[in-house]
Amino acid sequence: MEIQFIWCGKMWSIVLENLLQSWINSNTIYVKTNSSNSENILSKKYNINSWINNLSKIVFICVKPIHFNEIDLSMFWEKTLFISIMAWISINTIFSKIKSQKIIRCMPNTPMSVWKWVIWYFWTNDVNNNDNIFFEKIFSISWKIIELRNEDEIDKITALSWSWPAYFFYMTEIIKNKALEFWFSEIDSTIIANNTFMWAANLLDKSNLNTLELRKNITSKWWTTQKAIETFEKNNFNLNIYDAIESAYIKAKELNK
Repeated sequence: MEIQFIWCGKMWSIVLENLLQSWINSNTIYVKTNSSNSENILSKKYNINSWINNLSKIVFICVKPIHFNEIDLSMFWEKTLFISIMAWISINTIFSKIKSQKIIRCMPNTPMSVWKWVIWYFWTNDVNNNDNIFFEKIFSISWKIIELRNEDEIDKITALSWSWPAYFFYMTEIIKNKALEFWFSEIDSTIIANNTFMWAANLLDKSNLNTLELRKNITSKWWTTQKAIETFEKNNFNLNIYDAIESAYIKAKELNK
């Protein structure tokens, strides 16, 4: 089975590595990027083909959304399965550039690089059961995959989950900057911030308790954590988060148009 990658950024290099570690033969994989230099690097590193095979049965669209209009997908036949991870670019927009009606649109993110991520996906009606089995076989080896009910849910997942690592890193920055204000060193401030979030997340992953129960276990009445929670509530912290997510969702809908 021939598999074509159209461009190949960081995330899809991870997918490519996953493919090569499974049952896929490197001789059946083709890659076309926006530069011959990157093609040569990928070709040598993974022992794959660095050109377009228009008879490929699977095509991974790996471009950044801003560059989608720069690529030509018209050479692929009408039974090709296209797999897209492009945020913002709707299925209808992809249809305008291809002959096929078979598209799986999914939402991975950079945490894939540490092999911990949920991949959300939605598929068009023309995607058959064999196509879906292939997709699940590729991704479920290393990641959890969840099917969505409609394409609109991809925009919601974009705001809720796909963007959330950036929110997480942003809050980690805030903790670090406050630690610096408290005159901790650069190294110690980084350790304080990173470990606070990392081990809390690890506890959530390993615990049988839900987030409310875990929070209550730390938040004793009249003590420091409770005071901080009261400050969050006073300043509508939860509403600010809701508004931020809603804004990201609205932006995703606008970009899809």
